[in-house]
Amino acid sequence: MKAAKPTLIVAGGGTGGHVAAGLAIADEWKKRHGEGSVVFVGARGGIEERLVTRAGYPLRLLHLGSLKRVSLARRLRTLLQLPLSLIRSKLWLLAIRPKAVVGVGGYASGPLVLMARLTGFLWGVRVAILEQNAVPGLTNRILGYFAHEVFAAFPGLERSFGSQKLVLTGNPVRESMRFQSPPSLKPFGLFIFGGSQGAQAINTLVIEALPHLKERAAEIRFVHQTGERDHERVAEAYRNGGLEARVEKFIYDMPECYQAASLVICRSGSSTLSEVAAVGRPAILIPFPFAADNHQEHNARIFEKAGAGIVMLQSEASGKMLADLILGLMSGRSGDLSLMSEKARGLHHDRCAALIVDRLSV
Repeated sequence: MKAAKPTLIVAGGGTGGHVAAGLAIADEWKKRHGEGSVVFVGARGGIEERLVTRAGYPLRLLHLGSLKRVSLARRLRTLLQLPLSLIRSKLWLLAIRPKAVVGVGGYASGPLVLMARLTGFLWGVRVAILEQNAVPGLTNRILGYFAHEVFAAFPGLERSFGSQKLVLTGNPVRESMRFQSPPSLKPFGLFIFGGSQGAQAINTLVIEALPHLKERAAEIRFVHQTGERDHERVAEAYRNGGLEARVEKFIYDMPECYQAASLVICRSGSSTLSEVAAVGRPAILIPFPFAADNHQEHNARIFEKAGAGIVMLQSEASGKMLADLILGLMSGRSGDLSLMSEKARGLHHDRCAALIVDRLSV
């Protein structure tokens, strides 16, 4: 009889960053083991329903909410959903019998990773989690006790997980995110996005900056991902200002947009920063101030210290300040974009997904 393909379960989601990292790992696993060797487990209503399905991978969904920064009623509902999620996870694991399970973050990773560790000894499953941020989140802090290994995007997490379990891999990105050429300054490509769901605060800053950029707007190619809820407001601001721009609710051709960018304006989630490093693009980083344990600012400061980006805190920023910084970078007064690109590229881990799959295949 022909041996069954070794299967990987990728558990987690909730944000585009979690899903993007999971897809990078899945692509590498599939490259080695062939079609049908990866299954995703996510949460109903999460962005994984769109992105995983679009990538062609099977997806199983848990009914699971959130515990942080939500109402008491939703917290209680999530706690009531947990037992059923644990039971479903156990049944899926027993049916699939994967060789490895990796949690990539988000509440959906919790039940699956936990049950993999508690039941997987029956057939010898390898269980790991990926910590994408400089400060670990609640789910991963708990799962770190159960995982065989913790893959870390940033150094310095020994205090959270212990040095024996920790493997510094970087944060995986898909092969389509690759450096092709240094950023062009003519025309000047400005790529603005706030993560998979958009960022209203970044959108507002850019809207306020547009009048200050108008004199040089003919030199700038604007590409702006707004998120679903803010699309019309942002598109109207460009129209009212007489500025040509590509304004989208969600952008799927991210590699092409990065490649055309001279400068990126974005949040500083780990997956975003890993893509910025992979494509070697200078960035103005505006951390989400309400991220758990302020991890986005910690992430951004690592890039700023390396000379790969400039941090602008949302609480201190204004549209004019953003416009002045953009114009200063265009002219070279506020920094050398070519040098920033080089420094960003230096933060990229080339074999990240391959190293993770190596470890999962042990």
